[in-house]
Amino acid sequence: MSDEQPCGACEGTGVTEHTLHTVELDEDGNQVPVDRSWTGPCSACHGTGVS
Repeated sequence: MSDEQPCGACEGTGVTEHTLHTVELDEDGNQVPVDRSWTGPCSACHGTGVS
């Protein structure tokens, strides 16, 4: 019998939505906030789906 439980961060799926918040320059040289999102391996369980 295993003590492994489904990861609470990804609910056992092994993947989560990640968001990166940065500031970039637009074509006029003004700073603008930029958010980029992607789905990738869960950072809590490293994609295993278990904690």
